[in-house]
Parts: sequence; structure tokens; C-alpha cells
Amino acid sequence: MANMINYTNPKNIKAVLDDFVMGQESGTKAIAMAVAEHLLQVRARQEGDYPDYELPTDNVLLIGPTGCGKTETFRVLERLGEKIGIPVVMVNALDYSGNGTWRNTRPVSSIFDRVLKKAADIYFNENRDGDETIEEEKEKITRIANTAIIMIDEIDKIAMAGEDNALLFLKEYQSVLLKMIEGNTYPVSNLVRKKNGDDDEDDGDEQEKMTNINVDTTNMMFIFLGAFSGIREITEVRLHRAEMEKKTAKHPVHEEYQETHMGFLANPDRIPAKKREYSDKELIPSAEDVIRFGFMPELVGRIPVRTVYYPLSEDSLVEIMLHCKTSAYREYQRRFQQVGLELKCDRAALREIARAAKEQGMGARGLRAVFDKLLSETRYELSGTDREIRCLLRGKEIREHKPPLIHDRSNLEIRQFERKIAALERKRSKGLRRHRPGHSDGNST
Repeated sequence: MANMINYTNPKNIKAVLDDFVMGQESGTKAIAMAVAEHLLQVRARQEGDYPDYELPTDNVLLIGPTGCGKTETFRVLERLGEKIGIPVVMVNALDYSGNGTWRNTRPVSSIFDRVLKKAADIYFNENRDGDETIEEEKEKITRIANTAIIMIDEIDKIAMAGEDNALLFLKEYQSVLLKMIEGNTYPVSNLVRKKNGDDDEDDGDEQEKMTNINVDTTNMMFIFLGAFSGIREITEVRLHRAEMEKKTAKHPVHEEYQETHMGFLANPDRIPAKKREYSDKELIPSAEDVIRFGFMPELVGRIPVRTVYYPLSEDSLVEIMLHCKTSAYREYQRRFQQVGLELKCDRAALREIARAAKEQGMGARGLRAVFDKLLSETRYELSGTDREIRCLLRGKEIREHKPPLIHDRSNLEIRQFERKIAALERKRSKGLRRHRPGHSDGNST
């Protein structure tokens, strides 16, 4: 954990996130704050600096549509975890169930098999030549696993809805998650390791097993992710209802008039649509909103931090293509470079690509599909060429459904060289004429 002190500062974590997740200022700030606090508490426990009252973990609910940066957030935190010695694991809620009996799903507790494997990788990468006994190694690996950050995607898909068996299943699933984040101990599968940390496959008979391993979730951090389609309307209804109740408190309405002419006040669920535009900060769902969406109050109470990643604007998508380290534009430039080609897009082309991705409703994730549609045929036609080809994709060609412009740079360089030689020859000929015998340069006396 030598580098951890650098990342207990949330500004440092946000700076790393900002290289990959753009257009989500408030969301990345909330994530950075929560993760930094988790790392700070982990360091305090490792150093034996226990307060009289240990602060609970700040679990996070991250709401956002597809393509807004949730997966990139995980990838950043995963790399950060490898650097500082914290296991970071992301799973899909639909792959699991409370007891693992629902349609080929696995029990939620099997998530910790992945956590333990990641913790073992971290340990052996730092202690390949250690002389600890297997019990000492097991203890240290378990201690690393107990600090994990677990991200559970598609959590909105287990909101309580439906009837009978489905509702019972979802309630059971949420109850299991509640016990998990409250802090419980779970047995995990045996961990296989090679003696002396040797990874050579030829020594397969030199393996040892670590048995009777239990992980404790008390000090783990959980980040729940989901699109939560429809929760915005729930939030708007709550805000509008609060405004109407405030107005009614100032100017009471006769009960009979209220029931006959303003019946929606008697039934909050029938409040009409919003009357004004709400700010992004106002539209962050409250605990009440998440409960109304279909989650147990006890579970929601264990997730104190709620933040939102918003749909990306065209401007944000253009900035992502230009500046994000994992942008689709950079990816396709690398693909072209791998086969000796060069790809350039002007600003108008990037704007058209951003517009197409936004129309598909796929956010940044849709950018790759747009690039593939525009460039796959060109890449195929140019495959195998040994010429120095430059492809220029402009907004004009995209709007007119035309292929990108192709410049043969090898021919261009030859022509430029030929023009340069011709210019030198002209200059040389002019100089020779000037110095021929009998030639007057106008300065003779």
C-alpha cells in the first residue's frame, strides 16, 4: 500500500477519473470522495489507528444511462486498486441471485471467490519470493480481500416489481444484499497456489491449497450501478408535490374545493407533470425516490451516497473523442496505424459522429459503432496496400453519405520532391545565365 497516501486525496482520484470519464463533474467528484474515504479508513486500520467509534463505509449508488461512463469508472478504479493493493471487482446483478437457484444464476456469495482471487494476485505480485508459511499467506491475502471495492451493475433490474414468485424472489435477493453490505462473514472456495509463488505451468504437481478461508464484508465498499429508467419522473413528482404542499400551507384551500377541483392534492401519486425545469442537483434521487422505485428501505439506508451520471451532450462526446485516453477516435487511429494508414477527422466530422451516437441513445459507447459504419469499408479496400495512405474524414462527406477522402502520401511526396528539384534547377540555370561571359548585370562601368 505504498502509494495509498497519494489517493486518500479525492482530488487525485478525480484527476485520474477525468482522463477517462468526461462530462460528469458532480458524479466523479462524489465517487472520488467516497473512494478516498474508504482508502483512508483502510490505511488507518492497517496502521492500528482505530478511533473510538469506527466510521461506517460510504456505499454508493451511481445512476446513469448506458454509455455515460459507468464502465469506464470501474476500469479506472480497477487500475487504481492494482496500484495501491485494493481488490476492485465488478459483477452484473443479473448473473446472481440470493441462493443461486434462479435460472442458472450463481449465489451472490460466490462474488467473493473473485474477490479472493484478485487479492491473491495482488499479494503474490508483491511477495513472489516471500518465505511465509501457507497460513501466513492465507491470513495476509484474506486481509487484502476484506478491503475490497465491489461494483454491482444493473442493480435497477432487481427492483421489486411484478407479483407472487417474482416479487418474492426479488425481495429475497435484496435481503441477501442487505446482509452482505451490513457486514457478514462468507466462506469461499479453496485457493490454489504454487509453492514459492512459481507460475511455471511445468510445476503443476507442486501446487498447494489454502482451505477454510472466510472473508468479512464489514469493511468492504459497495458501489451499485444502474440506469434506473423512470426514476427521474419519480423525483420530479416528489419535487412538485413538495412545492404544492408548501404553497397550500401558505394559502389553505377549503377541503370541499380541494377534493372537487384539485383532487390531485389529495392523492400525491396523481400529481401532474413538473411545472418548471429542475436543476441537476435537485434531480439527484433521494432515499424516498429509490424506495418508491422498488428497493427495501433497509437496503437504501445502507447506501448513503447517491449520485448521477447524466446523458452526454454532443459537446461532451466531441471532447471525449478529442481528449479521452480511451476514445473511439483514438482507437480507430491506432487501428489504421497498425496497417500503415493514417486517419484524420476534422471538427465537423466529429460533430456529425457525436450527433449520430446521441440519436442512437448509446452515449459514448455508440461512438465505436458509428466509426465502424463509416470506416469499415474503407479499411477493407485499403487493406494490403504498401503505400502511405492518409484518410481524411470530413463532416461534408458524412452528411452526403460519401467515403472519406484518400490521399496517397507516397505520390504526394514524390511530386513535392520533383517540384523541389525543378525549383533548384531553375535557380541554378538563372545563376549560370547571370555569370556567362559578356552578360551584363546592369552594374558595369
